[in-house]
Amino acid sequence: MAQKKKFPFWLGLVLVMVLVALLATVFMAPQTENETEQFGVQILKKQSVQSLAREPVSQPIEPMPEVPSIGQLIEALPPEKSLAKTRADRGLALIIDDVGYNLSALKRLLALSVPVAISVLPEGPFAEQSARLAHQSGQVVMLHLPMQPLDPSLQMSESFLLEGMSEETLRDTFKRDIDRVPFAEGVNNHMGSQLTQMEVPMQQVMQLCLEHRLFFVDSKTSSSSVAATVAKSMGVNWASRHFFLDHIMSPEAMNHEWERARSCVKKGHRCIVIAHPRAASVAFLENNLTKEDAANMVSIKRLLRGGELTGPSLQQHGISGDTK
Repeated sequence: MAQKKKFPFWLGLVLVMVLVALLATVFMAPQTENETEQFGVQILKKQSVQSLAREPVSQPIEPMPEVPSIGQLIEALPPEKSLAKTRADRGLALIIDDVGYNLSALKRLLALSVPVAISVLPEGPFAEQSARLAHQSGQVVMLHLPMQPLDPSLQMSESFLLEGMSEETLRDTFKRDIDRVPFAEGVNNHMGSQLTQMEVPMQQVMQLCLEHRLFFVDSKTSSSSVAATVAKSMGVNWASRHFFLDHIMSPEAMNHEWERARSCVKKGHRCIVIAHPRAASVAFLENNLTKEDAANMVSIKRLLRGGELTGPSLQQHGISGDTK
């Protein structure tokens, strides 16, 4: 019987090696079309980098611009930008002067639940208490700063700023007055029909307003007042009074002034009214404020101007002269 031929060992070894090579090719190649693309992108990137490294740079590469900080962005804003949301082009703002003597009248005024600025006389026996009550009610507190009137018969105290005062004395008097009215955010003049006509004292007052971060409202007790003009020129936030509600105390006169203020708002102006905590004045406001009035009334801070005249112009209304 013939013997079968044996399968050569070397041939088997070759076959095994071929099989292993095929398996290795299958498992090591990219498995998906996406992987193949990524593999190709990596090769291109590598080639691009190598190419850039070999090529000379023809133009300088501009550095990335610096990203400004929040502080730098705020500093770059225009002066009026930060106040834009608190300013209005129209509205009626009510200021109550001579506060600090009658707490009962003040509480009635605060109960009106409309924006009202409370301007406190520093020499009033209830000056500090009045300022605190107004602040707790969410109302703006102001210093009703006494200034020299034209009429020498009007009584003046140590709280008054006077013509001929040295700058040091004026500063000391102002500091003493403002310290008596906590939470004050602004100033308006009490009397002052003489001093508000004088440029140098007004410059000194406005400098103090800047230092204490106070706005200034010219009560316009004199048609020749330069207070608002100086405030504007020195960058103080400012406004001017347009109407005195109760310069004449009759109901007819007060109603006439209030109607003028209403008309002013309807025409789209800034309209600032000054009144006093007198019994008749408080009663008038309690009995005559309408829902429409309340809707048109705004904080005095919303009607301030900052450095230059903007919005519709308004001829100054009302009377001049110091009120007692």
